[in-house]
Amino acid sequence: MINQLRADAYRLTRSTGFYIMLVLVVSYNALITKTKWFGGIVGNVSEKASDHLTHTSWSMIDGVQGSTISAGLLMYVLMGLFVIIIGYEFSQQTYKNTLISGISRLQFILSKYVAMLISILMTIAVYFITTIVTSLIFGRRVGTSWIHLLSVGSSATIAITFFISIVFSMAILLLMFTNSVIISSFFIVIFPVAVMILHTRANWKWLKYIDFFSASNRISLGNMSIVEFSPYVLTCGIILIVCIGLSLLIIREKEL
Repeated sequence: MINQLRADAYRLTRSTGFYIMLVLVVSYNALITKTKWFGGIVGNVSEKASDHLTHTSWSMIDGVQGSTISAGLLMYVLMGLFVIIIGYEFSQQTYKNTLISGISRLQFILSKYVAMLISILMTIAVYFITTIVTSLIFGRRVGTSWIHLLSVGSSATIAITFFISIVFSMAILLLMFTNSVIISSFFIVIFPVAVMILHTRANWKWLKYIDFFSASNRISLGNMSIVEFSPYVLTCGIILIVCIGLSLLIIREKEL
């Protein structure tokens, strides 16, 4: 499994697409922070928070919160990680060579998820670091203590990373089932939008536990306690176990 992670890391760092993706992430966040614009797949944001970010002069903490609210659009960029790490292997059928080399199917599935998790974490960390660096360049005040700023930024980074990785785990399952990179990539793009629309317009209270960007917004804005966050973690844990389990069952039936 370690060797597979190293191979994925090598492939990722040698891919031009990966560096293009990082440039897009940095540019997108720098634009948000400079122009004090926020939007995208905003999820459930209170009117008070929206008014504050719209009419106030942004500090660093405001930049972090605005960046969190705008993070939904990163799904369109981070989809590149999914394609590079696992999608390309399935489109070219080269995953069979990996399995023949001796790695178990479970190790293969887990290594792909872990590789994407680490890659997403690094990218989201760069995203929020850009907020702080851009704010410093424009001479903006912290707006809170540095400890609180870093705490909010770290919490948002971990939450967004975890939530996006769960969507990717569902996309892996879909990839195993359909063998189509296009269908699984389309799912990554459409899932958060569909959930947000249904959560906003339908009276299905259970949807809030998979409305991931709304949850990350509440964490960044300080509107969610640890107790309130627990059901989200439980729901994501169940989804992750089911997706990995079903992916393993499907890949075991594939001919090498």
